[in-house]
Amino acid sequence: MENRYDIHPIPPEPSRLPSRKLPDASVQPLGGWGEIGLSLCPGLQSGDGSGESRQCCLGEDLVRIRDWGAALILTLTEPHELSTSGSERLASGSGRLGMQWRHLPVRDRYPPGPAFEDGWQAVAGEIGALLRTGRRVLVHSIGGFGRAGTVAACLLVESGMGPEQAVECVRMAHPRAIDNALQEWYVWNYRPCLR
Repeated sequence: MENRYDIHPIPPEPSRLPSRKLPDASVQPLGGWGEIGLSLCPGLQSGDGSGESRQCCLGEDLVRIRDWGAALILTLTEPHELSTSGSERLASGSGRLGMQWRHLPVRDRYPPGPAFEDGWQAVAGEIGALLRTGRRVLVHSIGGFGRAGTVAACLLVESGMGPEQAVECVRMAHPRAIDNALQEWYVWNYRPCLR
């Protein structure tokens, strides 16, 4: 299949934990913008294929994200998910490594709602400014495909891509992305706020 959207597989990095790479996938917006990485929650590691995740080392994950070149990490998990995943130190750890951190919670398995949308325009402006200058941004949720894929597709729409193309692009990078009809509907009806 032709790689029409300039999707880049993330090369494995040398590490003491060779089974873990961050981000899990990435997409590149139109117009020479930077790159959007998709990932499960830093500090978690996919389990044995059962759909379960387990805690790993948050610090090592943040170093991998920094080494990938992320200027900003956008966290979409709800506050209780951060504490139960052991990732409540994500904000301070990101800052210590020179990365910005933003938190816009979205309920698991749902599209963005009021808590997200209240802060989205400001955060989208920051992310857009970074991407337009060729920088990289990591978007994550707990699993890294439903909420993260939905918001990544919205960022692709911000870059000028149509909603259908944005959904297809994100799903080519991560086949389980945008994992239900509500999330897909959100992307299809998303109205860019940066133009």
